[in-house]
Amino acid sequence: MESAFDSDHSKRSERPLIPPFLFGHGLAGAGLILMGYLLAYMVQFESLLGAWTGPAMLTVVVMVMVMVLITAKREEGALRFGRAFGLSLISGMLTRLGYTVFNLLLFHVMRPDLRGAYVELVMDKSLETIGSLGGVMEGSMTELLEKSTRFSISVPGQLLDAAMSAFWIAFVALIVAAIMKRNPETAGGFQG
Repeated sequence: MESAFDSDHSKRSERPLIPPFLFGHGLAGAGLILMGYLLAYMVQFESLLGAWTGPAMLTVVVMVMVMVLITAKREEGALRFGRAFGLSLISGMLTRLGYTVFNLLLFHVMRPDLRGAYVELVMDKSLETIGSLGGVMEGSMTELLEKSTRFSISVPGQLLDAAMSAFWIAFVALIVAAIMKRNPETAGGFQG
């Protein structure tokens, strides 16, 4: 006679560690981010640093994480927190690659001549923000910011940026996994 543990364990071992649909959702999200940035670039170069960029990217990343977890729950029946977190993290990282691909395409393939203009734009926006807070940026800080900005659009800088984004994506994945993992029947409170 098969125990409940053996049955649960055999079901988990049959499913792939990373389900194929995750790649489809993640790459679709990456494409959405890539197209959004390309559209912003075509409309106005300065909009690449607009106030919309962070919230828009976060929205797409969360949307993809939720879609992946809904699909996983539907196909697998139950979803443990660790699996929900892992699937969210991987799908978020895949989605975030749209931003890296955009920067590599723009500054290294399509328009390498815009690197200087981008650095100037970042410098101007930074000085404007610091000035509005009543601060002044000294010469050495200005040089450091300029070098940092130039490095950030280089290939190694983009790879480092993609790797470092794992921290904020992991934080978001924790929240999404916790929300998606909860069982509405036992949660109590508003049931929608």
